[in-house]
Parts: sequence; C-alpha cells; structure tokens
Amino acid sequence: MPNTQMAGEDLELLARELQEDLEARSERQVFAGSRGPANVAEAYQLQRALRAFRESRGETVVGFKIGYTSPTVRRNSQKFMGLNESVHGYLWDTEAHASGATVDHRRLGIEGELAVTLLSVNGDDPAGWDVAYSPIVELHMMGMDGPPADNQGRRGLELIGTNCIHAGVVHCADAQRCLLGEIPVDTPMTVTIGGKHIESVTLSELQVDGVYGPVGTVGWLQRTLRSEGHGDDALLVAGAVLICSTPGGLYPVDPGGEVRVEFEGLVTTCIADT
Repeated sequence: MPNTQMAGEDLELLARELQEDLEARSERQVFAGSRGPANVAEAYQLQRALRAFRESRGETVVGFKIGYTSPTVRRNSQKFMGLNESVHGYLWDTEAHASGATVDHRRLGIEGELAVTLLSVNGDDPAGWDVAYSPIVELHMMGMDGPPADNQGRRGLELIGTNCIHAGVVHCADAQRCLLGEIPVDTPMTVTIGGKHIESVTLSELQVDGVYGPVGTVGWLQRTLRSEGHGDDALLVAGAVLICSTPGGLYPVDPGGEVRVEFEGLVTTCIADT
C-alpha cells in the first residue's frame, strides 16, 4: 500500500471486515493479507474507522486505553514494533465487565492495569484532576496476524490499527478517590493467573516525556489527542475511564483460568469461559 492516506470507501470496508474478525477472535485478514496501514498515521485512521463503524451500530466510547508506556519496552521492541512513543485506543461501553465476570477465552491475553475514572478535569495539569482509581483486568486478543516480514518494524501498525488489540475491561467493585498526582506509585500491583503469581510491578516504572506514573501517561494522552486534531480531547471529561497502563506484561489465559489483580487493597477478578 502506498504511503498515502487510506481511501475513505476502502477504509470503511476494511474497518467493517476487521471488526468482524476481532469479534470472532479469528485471524485478522486485513493484516494477514498485508492490506493494512502503511504508517502510524494510517493505523490511527483505521482505528478511527473502527470507531465510526461501532458507533453506527449504537456503541459508545467511554474512555481511552494508554499503552506502550515503559521506556524499556519501547527501547527493546523498537526494531520489532517500529514505534518510538506510547499508543492509545478507545474503551467501549459494550466491553465493560464487573469483577468476577466470565470472559471470552478465545485468544485471550490479559494485563493487570490501573484504571482511573475522571471525576473532575479542572485546570490544564492532569496531576490536579480528581479521580477514582482501581486495579482492572484488561482483556486483549492475543497474538499478531501479519506475515513474518512485519516483524521488521511493522507490528506497531497492527497494534494501533486493531485498537491496541484491546478487547474489554473487567472493573473492580471498589475504588479509591484522590488527585491523579497522589496515586501511589511505589505500591506493587500483583497479577495471579490460576493461583500462580505472575508478576508484581510498580507504577514508578512508567515514564513518558520525563514524567512518571499515571500523571505521565495521562498527560501524554492529553497532549497527543490535542495535537492529532480530531477532537478526541473533548472526550476527556468527568466520567471518562482511562487505562493508565503499567509496566507489566501481556499473558495468555487458558480456558477455565482465573485472573486476579490486586493494588492498594483492591482486588479485581475474572475467569475465562470454558
């Protein structure tokens, strides 16, 4: 595909086809057939086309996923992903689950993440925004479908174009309220799968543009949405949910596997459908 903006009609068809594959948890033919975006700008264009299609059938964007926020991860995977900065995707009302939910096991990968619900957005500095935070289980469609040649710096286009391979959020039943800048960054967040401890990470390991923790990731999102100029910064309002990311990994979950994420005495769980 030439290094130009993707054509509107073709883009709409690609988005519809891609969404069908995402919902079936099947091979994403757009990428398997090398028909996807040629650069980061086109990848976000495809992501917005997915949004337009989903909104046309009545779904609602309720927030954003922020990812790829660890400088170590960005540095170590740059050759593979071809990305130099963090990424963002949309959260959907139809993909929100309560703690304890049973979730689709097909190609299921999970991340233990921190979610904040914006309670106020007074001022231009996110550190002073009033939020409610809690640990969540972020659901992903595991794996990449593009050809092996995409390993040479094109996997990031598949990541962005598929809405960061985001497939849902399992929310905690409780939350803690504070200013965004007051969220503890040295408390471990732990992930357990099937009763086995998988990882413990701290939010202090996050760093974007020299700012650490959730303030760094949310500040990056705010600046990026403004600079993109598509009006998505208007979605950063009270009630919006932001997945602030952690430096943790993405882990597969087998059918029947139970996932548990803990942070600051708050616990979120889910179980993979058998």
